Amino acid sequence: MTSRAAVAGAAVVLAAFWTAGCKDPAQGVQSSDPNEVARSVSDLAKRGRDEDVERIEQVTTHTDTMVATEAVRSLGSMRRPKAVQALSRVAAEEKRCEVRETAVIELGRQREEPSLGMLEQILQRDPDPRVRAAAASSLSRLRAWDSVPLLMDVAEKDPDLMVQGRALAAVETMIGLKFGYESAAPPEERRKAIARMRVIAMTAAATLRQAEARKGAAGR
Repeated sequence: MTSRAAVAGAAVVLAAFWTAGCKDPAQGVQSSDPNEVARSVSDLAKRGRDEDVERIEQVTTHTDTMVATEAVRSLGSMRRPKAVQALSRVAAEEKRCEVRETAVIELGRQREEPSLGMLEQILQRDPDPRVRAAAASSLSRLRAWDSVPLLMDVAEKDPDLMVQGRALAAVETMIGLKFGYESAAPPEERRKAIARMRVIAMTAAATLRQAEARKGAAGR
């Protein structure tokens, strides 16, 4: 092979490598390879463009649950209002509890106001206890002081003991106080304990909310 032919061959290889490396991730989400789709939604999220949110949201319905959950995580990483809206739709409408749970967790990492209302609805209405439990924890991460009464209601009335415990743990985390609640106690004792805790939790949440508001006002 002549030196000119060798150079030409190397150029072809480099061009092919460059083209593959620069492939538009918007095209990758249409791939039949689940791994490529997952990589593509992650790359789209890193671009951080509003116009890519819809493309990623479409992948949340992918038949491969791993790919769908990766798309949800990618939406959460974008930290954009449109992405939060997409997460809310997934949390409310997706049939697979694993995907809904991931959307609820990602909503808890946002700082957009719509997250709170959606998480409260999910905490009350989602049929899967894992998703309701995730909603309780997400409300805690958002320091949703106004959600404390609802969390206490869930701790008392939710039919699933895991959700009850997660709701109470969320309140404890928010107010920085451990109640020492005994989930194995008889129902009447649990109701009385929750009633006492509710008063403490409401008072502490109001105090902390006021302190947070004062701190925010002083920082402006």
